[in-house]
Amino acid sequence: KVSLAEAKVVVGGGRGLGSAEAFAILDDLADLLGGTVGVSRVVTSQGWRPHAQQVGQTGTRIAPDLYIACGISGAIQHIVGCKAAKRILVINTDPDAPIFGRATYAVIGDVHQVVPAIAAEIRRVQA
Repeated sequence: KVSLAEAKVVVGGGRGLGSAEAFAILDDLADLLGGTVGVSRVVTSQGWRPHAQQVGQTGTRIAPDLYIACGISGAIQHIVGCKAAKRILVINTDPDAPIFGRATYAVIGDVHQVVPAIAAEIRRVQA
């Protein structure tokens, strides 16, 4: 596994995933991209993922080539942790989420539909 601090690609998940089980789609995308999964503080507070995966002021500060933020609102503590990312793709249903202000690319949509579609397209291109 690639460490969070050293990863070139980080697929981040937040409260918008809705459950611990939903992170399977992020694990899949991270594996396809040779990256790792990071999470917001609320995810660790819910017990969905371990603190070692937390991105933010009280977690790991990351500087990947690409950070894919899925269902993350973008509280300032999280932004501090990912602001060194070269490119940020935000996937969120809330167009007013603060993290969109940091986005290089933005998709206003449901992570449960968008992320599997991205993974399917990667698999199609790699085949």
